[in-house]
Amino acid sequence: MKTSGSTFKNPVDQSDKKVWQLIKESVSLEKSFGDACISKKHCNFFVNKGNAKFEDMKKLIKFVSENVLKKTGIKLETEIKILE
Repeated sequence: MKTSGSTFKNPVDQSDKKVWQLIKESVSLEKSFGDACISKKHCNFFVNKGNAKFEDMKKLIKFVSENVLKKTGIKLETEIKILE
């Protein structure tokens, strides 16, 4: 399975909750953009099911980040480096 590992850092300065808990509470884990989706095993891992484009992964990261912020007021920071 193609993944870059943990996508977001735990927001230890903003919440006692782990980032996976915030994601699980804030977005549908079935959400995908093209072949970019949220892992069924760990929702802080975003997966390329085969042919996800760079833009698909960026859209998924932005979607999750924006929805966590709307739902919880917590601004997530990526743990991965996004090179454009």
